[in-house]
Amino acid sequence: MSNDSSFLKTTLDLLETDPEVKSFIYQQIVDFNPFVTPDTLVMVIARDPNASYNDSIDEEDEFFDEDETSEESKKYKYRIAVILKEGENSIEAEAFHDDIFEAIRLAKDHLIERLLEIQEEVESPQDRINAIKDASENKQIH
Repeated sequence: MSNDSSFLKTTLDLLETDPEVKSFIYQQIVDFNPFVTPDTLVMVIARDPNASYNDSIDEEDEFFDEDETSEESKKYKYRIAVILKEGENSIEAEAFHDDIFEAIRLAKDHLIERLLEIQEEVESPQDRINAIKDASENKQIH
C-alpha cells in the first residue's frame, strides 16, 4: 500500500469514526436545510489532496480554481468534497486545507455560495419582493 493511499484511508477513518469530526460535519450540513428535500443525499468525502480534480469538476465553472489544481494545492493535508445528490442530479464543491475542520467548512461554504447563486437566477424579482413583503408582515402571535 502506498503512502498516499494509507494517508487517504486515515482521513476517511477520521471522517467516519472521530466523534468530534462527525459532530462538526452534522453541524455543517444543517446549513443545507433550505436547499434540500427529504430525498437529498448529503455526502462529505475525503479525496487524495495529491490527485488531480476528478472529472465531475467542470473547468468552465466559475468556482473552478485553477490554482487549486496546481502543485501548490497538493501541499495541503486535506481535500474534502461536499456533495448534494438527488436522483440523477448532483452538485458539489471541494476545498483544501491543513485543518480538517476548516476544509469541511470551506467546502460547505463554497457549495452554499453556489446554491445561493442558482437560487437567485431561478427566483424572479417578484418572488423575492413577495417573500420580503410576507416576512415584513409576519406578526408575532401571543
